Amino acid sequence: MTKVKTHASCRDSLEELLACGWSIEPPVYARPHWQSPAASREANTYHFVLWRDDQVNLVSVRESPEIQQFLTDSELAIDYL
Repeated sequence: MTKVKTHASCRDSLEELLACGWSIEPPVYARPHWQSPAASREANTYHFVLWRDDQVNLVSVRESPEIQQFLTDSELAIDYL
């Protein structure tokens, strides 16, 4: 099993991995940025667990209008931590 964590601004990496056959394992985990108040839902980082064969990747992406649209379009469950 391989585990790779990419940094928060890696929306392109997420899209590239999906194009290469990786699948998102729901739910997507959301937690506030370290610098944000714990109660804030406006500045989240989204953590995507991706699987392909026996490999796993963790991709973390900062909140943006593009990632919000991706989440809406994908109808992925989000678990707020």
